[in-house]
Amino acid sequence: MSDQPEREIVTESSGNQEAPSVLPDVQPPQAGFLVQLFLIPMIIVAAIICVWLLFNVISQSESPTELVRGLRKMDSSSWQKAYTLSNLLRAPNEKELKKDSVLAAELIAILESDFDAEEADENQVKLRVFVSRCLGMFEIPDGLDVLIAVLQETDSASEIEIGQVAVESLAMLIQNLGPESQRENEKLLEALIQTSNVQTQNPELQEQRDELRSTIGFALGVLGGERAVDRLRGMLADSYPNARFNAAAGLARHGDLACQNVLLEMLDLKSKSVVQGEERESSHEFKRSVVATTAINSVSALSKHHEVSKLTDLIAALKVVSETDAFGQNAQMRAKGLLAELEKS
Repeated sequence: MSDQPEREIVTESSGNQEAPSVLPDVQPPQAGFLVQLFLIPMIIVAAIICVWLLFNVISQSESPTELVRGLRKMDSSSWQKAYTLSNLLRAPNEKELKKDSVLAAELIAILESDFDAEEADENQVKLRVFVSRCLGMFEIPDGLDVLIAVLQETDSASEIEIGQVAVESLAMLIQNLGPESQRENEKLLEALIQTSNVQTQNPELQEQRDELRSTIGFALGVLGGERAVDRLRGMLADSYPNARFNAAAGLARHGDLACQNVLLEMLDLKSKSVVQGEERESSHEFKRSVVATTAINSVSALSKHHEVSKLTDLIAALKVVSETDAFGQNAQMRAKGLLAELEKS
């Protein structure tokens, strides 16, 4: 009997007492903590952005003359001014700037200045890269000779890097001046053809030389003419896929059916050559999409020179592309659109 009340008392006591807390009470964060965690980092980031914007606005507000004056200093900021100038020249409404022979002469002088590829630092290389790019956007022929000279310097990695941009600029300049006006330019033709045949004894430069040759294939396609087309036909058997692809696209631009087999290679989902050199598998899909879209555009160019009956194999390849998204949606939609156009012709 005496045990029962004790148990009841214990029961009643346990029901009335509060259970001890395992974790401390949650307290609202102190203002100082919030300032340290959020506000101060936000202020730092905002300050960095403001400084960047300030320098960008100042740079963009400089006139072309002031920018070129900055280029002459040949310091670490010169290439940034050349980059800003290239953006100005890219604007469609800058017609007068693109015909400014005085401005072009200033840029030419920079590329003609002494350049020691072995001693040059990254800033000097970037400066020549962006100056070369600027000259390609002009609508006057003043920059042709210096770009031709630059593209032929291929003894070092820096020279090839600058030379490749020079070739890209020549392609733009040829387009701006009108390809027909440059097809008899022997100096231009010789430089492009001879440099495309240069072989390297340095394996470390092989990939760069291959890309340079590929870019030359693109420029020859823009130029056109008998000698350019003959060289492009030879490049269809190039061991470097991008060179073959650019050669095929260039020939298609001029209606040469010799490019068909390479175009079929570009439209083949099983073709390993399309992604050759792409180490990351994640980039394979993008590369296939770019190559396929180029091939589709090339088929479109051929169709403007030939009857559809001569493009049977290519049309069959287009149908495969139009029925799968393995080449990317852009290529798929472009293939469908072209097939619809060809059916009407």
